[in-house]
Amino acid sequence: MNMKVLAIGNSFSQDSTAYVEEIAASAGQYDVIAANLYIGGCPLSHHAENLLTNEPEYEYQRHGIGQYKTSIRQALQSDEWDIVTLQQVSGKSGLYDTYHPYVDQVYGEVRRLCPNARIFFNRTWAYEEGSPHPNFVDYDCDRKKMDAAIESVYRKISAEFSADIIPVGNVITVLKQLPEFDPAVGGISLYRDALHLSLTYGRFAAACVWFRKLCVPSLDGVTFVPDGAEARLTGKIIQKIEEFFRKEA
Repeated sequence: MNMKVLAIGNSFSQDSTAYVEEIAASAGQYDVIAANLYIGGCPLSHHAENLLTNEPEYEYQRHGIGQYKTSIRQALQSDEWDIVTLQQVSGKSGLYDTYHPYVDQVYGEVRRLCPNARIFFNRTWAYEEGSPHPNFVDYDCDRKKMDAAIESVYRKISAEFSADIIPVGNVITVLKQLPEFDPAVGGISLYRDALHLSLTYGRFAAACVWFRKLCVPSLDGVTFVPDGAEARLTGKIIQKIEEFFRKEA
């Protein structure tokens, strides 16, 4: 199976896509391109502006690593994308008023330039408890409140565009309930800085959600284990993701 996916995002889509190709290759019979258009901290408003200016501000990434500079319009026209994903910058993800009119502009132009592509919203995650990020105060520095706000807004936005959601943030919340990934009881943090996902289990979990949602009916056969991770724990992540998707079905 061949699949070409382009994320219009920032560091959170970088975290989400970094291991997708490796996971797909390990499962066999899957030729997946998971590219990311990266500007750190880029909100929907700036994506909309860049569609007008066509400035080559973006780092075109594969495997979370920059390949070259491009504009958003050039990237959209550079290949026959099967899927294009959109997202709001993390700190504004749970603030509905920050989406319009920018999401309308970006969605409309993606639809015009890539008429055959399916459009998904990448549901981002809440910050870790104690995060120093300045936007955390918009949610009273409460992870649960931020997570609930993001969930509410993404559901509303996805319904407005009849577009599906990649539930990365939901799965991160589920995994944090496991003692293995709860730092409060001695577990491993899924974050690397209370904001971005860890380079081992956090990014692995996000990429598995993408692969499961966009490409396959099951994660059976996935054998990829990131450097520094344990197969026992990546297996636990896969198990919980499968349980999540079965409940959502």
